[in-house]
Amino acid sequence: MIRINLLPREERQAHRSIQLPKIGTLMPVLVLLLVVALFAAISVFQALQIGRLKTDIARAEQEAEKLRPQIQTIQELTQKREELQHRLTVIADLDKGRLHRVKLVDELSRCVPEHLWLTTYEETGNKVQIEGVTFSNLLVADFMTRLESSALFGTVDLLVAEKGTIDQRNVVKFKVTALMTL
Repeated sequence: MIRINLLPREERQAHRSIQLPKIGTLMPVLVLLLVVALFAAISVFQALQIGRLKTDIARAEQEAEKLRPQIQTIQELTQKREELQHRLTVIADLDKGRLHRVKLVDELSRCVPEHLWLTTYEETGNKVQIEGVTFSNLLVADFMTRLESSALFGTVDLLVAEKGTIDQRNVVKFKVTALMTL
């Protein structure tokens, strides 16, 4: 069918042709759309990852709750084992020191000359302090020499040697220190 437009030119609809915009003007819009799409993809990926992690955490908490009695039992057994190990160590140290003390006292009794009496024996670390009474300074010197030549004692020092009386007899009271070599 033929159409004829009788309207004046000013009132006529102009025949418009559709022109596509130039690529240079669409570029910022395309970049903006690309950035928005990228952010949307990242946020969706992050949301999925957060969801997976939450389910993993929930599963791990359920498993930990199931294993809690076993974990508690293991901790109690570990604590008991540590206490037992500590006790065994103390017993072993005491047992090791038991024979050592016997050897020390035996060696000390061999080093004591006649007419010399020991009144005090104290150990502090690897040092021994001995106090005693005798009739002569020569006996104290003999005692110190015997201790020095002993395999269990060394570095003997005289701290005090003073005159005193016991039952109206003149005596020498002395104090000696020595290092234990074992």
